[in-house]
Amino acid sequence: MEEDLVSRLEELLSLMNSWEKRPVLKSGKIVIELVKLPERKTKSRYEPERLALHVRREDAFRGVIIQSREEYEDLHAALNTDKIRELISAITEVSKRRRVQEFEL
Repeated sequence: MEEDLVSRLEELLSLMNSWEKRPVLKSGKIVIELVKLPERKTKSRYEPERLALHVRREDAFRGVIIQSREEYEDLHAALNTDKIRELISAITEVSKRRRVQEFEL
């Protein structure tokens, strides 16, 4: 199966235009898309056209580009720490309190 996926991705790389996105997954408010990045030339190096994952909220245009398994694993590890779980719970609680506005009668 992995070889089929690799050959399909190679085909998509040749067919897609630069910055073209193809939806891969939607989970709740999060969308993951396959995006074709254009070639990149600098004085010191050259990066050919390549595919990456674009992770974003469904109502946003910008997101996070993940180009390698290492970047994915780093992001996954960072988001799955107890510190981040506690922090997002606290942020959610603060946001809930700020949503309710009381007015004087």
